[in-house]
Amino acid sequence: MLEDKLFQDIKEYVSKDQNLREDYQRLLTISGVGEKTAIALLTLFKTYQGANRAQITALAGLDPVRRESGTSVKNRDKISKNGKGIYRKIFYLPSVCATVHNQKIKVFYQRLLAHHKIKKLAVITSMRKILLIAHAMYRDKTEYVTV
Repeated sequence: MLEDKLFQDIKEYVSKDQNLREDYQRLLTISGVGEKTAIALLTLFKTYQGANRAQITALAGLDPVRRESGTSVKNRDKISKNGKGIYRKIFYLPSVCATVHNQKIKVFYQRLLAHHKIKKLAVITSMRKILLIAHAMYRDKTEYVTV
């Protein structure tokens, strides 16, 4: 299929560049992040190299927004969805997987549920957490440390 060919071409391109290959391998060490997610993260980080935590979160559309107008202040906080939707689609399933297999994310997720947060909100918050961990690893060129 065309998608498989394109994915193989991207992987081949990443494997030829030493810096990209090292960053790619580093991102794969995060439990829950697979090959396609690592490539999406690399694309996001390479495209917006000088971005800080808040900017990366906004670019992925995972930044929380409070909607208040006049007397209707009872609305719940939501994510802005202003960033590219493809990142939210790519990060969702790895985040669900990480809530089971990644010990740090699992503890974070369970703590949110213990504080009476709904499951979908906990998964979205976990998406943001994984994104920020990956961004810090990319920025600082550090390895992922498991507990």
